[in-house]
Amino acid sequence: MLMKLVVAFLTAGIALSGSTAMIRTDPAKALARARLIVVGTAGTTDITVTGATLASYTSVEVFSTNNPGAPQLVDRFEADGTAGQFTTNSSRLASAGTVSVSPIRPLVLAHYYPWYSLDGWQDPQFADRPAQPYSSDSPTDINRQAGQAHSAGIDAFVVSWQGRTNISNDHRMRLVLDSVARAGMHACVYFETYIVNPTNDPNQPIDPATMVEWMEDAVDMYGGHPGYLRVDGRPVIFVYIAWRLTEAQWAAILASVRATGRNPLVIGDFNQSRLINLFEGEYQYINLSLSPADLLDMYRTEALRVRTFDLAAGGRRRIWVASVCPGYDDTLLVSRSSHSTVDRANGTVYDNQWRTAATMAADWVVISTWNEYFENTEIEPSARYGSAYLDQTRRWAATFKELERAPHASTGAF
Repeated sequence: MLMKLVVAFLTAGIALSGSTAMIRTDPAKALARARLIVVGTAGTTDITVTGATLASYTSVEVFSTNNPGAPQLVDRFEADGTAGQFTTNSSRLASAGTVSVSPIRPLVLAHYYPWYSLDGWQDPQFADRPAQPYSSDSPTDINRQAGQAHSAGIDAFVVSWQGRTNISNDHRMRLVLDSVARAGMHACVYFETYIVNPTNDPNQPIDPATMVEWMEDAVDMYGGHPGYLRVDGRPVIFVYIAWRLTEAQWAAILASVRATGRNPLVIGDFNQSRLINLFEGEYQYINLSLSPADLLDMYRTEALRVRTFDLAAGGRRRIWVASVCPGYDDTLLVSRSSHSTVDRANGTVYDNQWRTAATMAADWVVISTWNEYFENTEIEPSARYGSAYLDQTRRWAATFKELERAPHASTGAF
C-alpha cells in the first residue's frame, strides 16, 4: 500500500517511525508542510508528530496520490499541543485506486576482481589463497569460477574495471563475459572510480569528462555481449564511491552519455544522498562497521527511501541493492598506514548480513566479495575456509530468491 501524507504544522520538528526531519519556519507566517511517503501492507498506519518547541495547532491530512494530477483527501486529524498520535485506516487509500509498480527480478551478484597471476599468489600480503590457485588470464580457471558461482545461486559477477586504457583489464573482462555466458550467468562492470581521470592516478581528482568516456566505452565495448547483465535491454554499470562527485556533476555526466543514445542503468555507491534523483539504484560496497541492529535500521530506512522515491508522482522504480560481506582483514597490506579487521566469527557475520538483506527483501544482493584477497573478503573456495562460504552463499541465495514477492512484471534482468 502506497500513500502520501501531507502534514501541516507550526512545530519545529516531526518524527515518523523513528526518523526525524527538522523543518524550520516562522510561526507568524504560513503553515509549514512536510510530505512523507509510507509503504506497507498493514491495515492501519500510525503517525507520530513530536518535537514541538511550543504548543500549537497541528493538522494531519492524508491524501491518496495514486492519481498525481488529482490528489484525494481521505483522512484528517487535528490536535492542540506539542505531540500527537494518529492512526489511519489503509483501506481508505484503496478507495482512490492503487499505484501499479513493476517489481524487480531478485538477483544475487558478487564483486569479482580479475587481478591475479599464478606466481602472484606467493605475495605475503595474502592472509588466504584460493583452494586452487589460478590466473585471471586463463579461460579454464575463469570457467571453473563461473561454474562454482552459478552452482551457488550467484547470477552475475560485478567486475572491477579500470577503463579501456588498461589493456589487461579489458582482455580479462572479455574472458569473464565469455565464461559467465557459458555457465548461464552474466557480468557487468563496476568502475574503480578513484582512478577515473586521464592518467588513472589515484592521487588526482576524479574527472567528470573521463567518467563520460568510461561510461560510453563500457556500453560500446561490452554492453552487446550476450553475457552482459542488462535490465530491460539497458546495460548495468556499478559506480564505486559515486558520492565523490556532486549531484550537478553527475547530472551533466549522465545527460552527456544519454545525449549520444547510450542509456546504461547506473547503480551508485552512496547512502542517504540526493544522487538517487539521478541514479537508477543505490548500494554500498561494504557495511561491516554497523551492528546487526544498526544495519537493519539503516536498511529499513534506505529500502523505503530508494524503492518509493518519486513513485507517488509517477516516477520510475529505483533498485535497492543490499551488500553482504563475510568479514574483513587488511592488516597485512604494507601500503596502508592504518588497518581494519572484522572477524568472520565462523560465518556468523555473513549470516547476519544475509539475514538483514532477506528481512528487507532487497531487490538485489551484492556479495563483497567473490575474490578480493587483499582485504580478505573472499567467499570462493579457499585454503583457509574451504567451501564453507560458498555453501553458505548457496543456502542464503536460495532463501533470498524464494521470498514472497509480487509476480514479476516487465522490469526484468538479462
